[in-house]
Amino acid sequence: MNVKLHHLTSLESRIVNLYSDGKYAEAIEVAEELLHTAKEKQNTKAMMNAYLNLANCYYYLGEIETAFENILEYKMLCDEYGDDRDKFYLYHLSALIYEYEENYEDAKEATQHCIQLALELEMYYAASTSYNTYSYYLLQEEKYEEALEFALKALRLAVEHCPSEVLLQCHIYFHITSCHIAMNNLSKAEKIINDLEMNQYINNSLHNKAHFLLIKAELYRQKGDFEKALKLLNESYIIYSEHHDGAKIKKVLKAVSEIYELLGDYKKSYQSMKEYLKITEKRSSLRLSAKMRELDIKKSIKAIEKRANVDGLTGVYNRYFLETTCNNWLKEAKEVKKHICCIVVDIDSFKNINDTFGHLLGDEVIKEVGQACLNVANEDKENIIVGRYGGDEFVVIFKDYPSHSIIEKAKQLYNEITSVKVKYLNNEIKVTPSIGVVCTDSLPSAKKFTQLFRVADQALYMAKRQGKNQIVYLSKENCRLY
Repeated sequence: MNVKLHHLTSLESRIVNLYSDGKYAEAIEVAEELLHTAKEKQNTKAMMNAYLNLANCYYYLGEIETAFENILEYKMLCDEYGDDRDKFYLYHLSALIYEYEENYEDAKEATQHCIQLALELEMYYAASTSYNTYSYYLLQEEKYEEALEFALKALRLAVEHCPSEVLLQCHIYFHITSCHIAMNNLSKAEKIINDLEMNQYINNSLHNKAHFLLIKAELYRQKGDFEKALKLLNESYIIYSEHHDGAKIKKVLKAVSEIYELLGDYKKSYQSMKEYLKITEKRSSLRLSAKMRELDIKKSIKAIEKRANVDGLTGVYNRYFLETTCNNWLKEAKEVKKHICCIVVDIDSFKNINDTFGHLLGDEVIKEVGQACLNVANEDKENIIVGRYGGDEFVVIFKDYPSHSIIEKAKQLYNEITSVKVKYLNNEIKVTPSIGVVCTDSLPSAKKFTQLFRVADQALYMAKRQGKNQIVYLSKENCRLY
């Protein structure tokens, strides 16, 4: 492995380990080093990873404004360089912000996007984590049965796809246990707690240990052993205070206040509630709704999707998007009894252009022809799409256009393309196309793009064989040349 790349990978691995152990301050130091190194090496992905980890760590330290600054840095890089995986992390970060504001409805919506993307991309660890996060939000809303359902989904994914990720399974069991306690299934909860008691992954990480102690305190509180519950809550409070985890400190203080109230010690109950309200007021004073608009996750997602679907050279859609969209249109057309037309365009003698003038000029010709096709499509963006099928071949798909008018569109395409003139030194390169056309009224059995394209491509081949620079329209009645 390249030494520079190895250094970046090593830093990323250290961050993951520190973050998992709840050592957020130490993880931030390594993430800052990663960011500095990534900027020096101009490694965009490593920079994005650094900002992502900084955002997560600062969030859990309660430094939400600094977390948000890193989220915005991450978003700006996503807008330009992001891919499908980065969509997942954008939604994850937005869920964190909503969670901070205790806006669990929007947090759940963002997490649903996380689940969908993680499953599509076969990111099973991320999918399991997202299911578990969704379970947590349901717990906060006191929807315990649903919370248990999502935690169990998380566990099934983890066991099937990530069996070695013991800590992930521990985190899931935390939520499963909380659900059982809330539903008064105390024997089930106690069994899980006993199984987790000696788990090294919990005991070796203070943050995870604090979480375990908090859940164990819930169990003793429900059983009526308030003295034991208070002892456990105090232990978890000390750890959370060291980690500046405001959200968990709030939870501990609220539980302590309620127990003292049940015991009739109203003075201590008031003191705990006072501390609870102080933290709540501090957190609620920083409302991030306006800043969420600045984040504009949807805009970033659209930017990523556009890059994924658009041909880099010409700006028209790529083959994948073309096929997918056409397949959807064909399915819809069957249901509403409408039809789809496919026009295939190929630049005549394009190899000669490349051989004579070079590939850079050939690229210019392809770009100009792509733009010519777009000039026609832009008249009706909802019902016409243009894609580059490969090389110098373009495909234009028309939805809901009568077959008797499609030839006029084909002629319009022909005229746009033949008006293309690319200058090279003292030469002016003129372009002619061969065009093949077919519509589904002649192919009623066509269910897929490939079936429609195959016939349009046959029409194109006929145009080539008969002298090029012409349009061939294949219909069920006859073959027409233009």
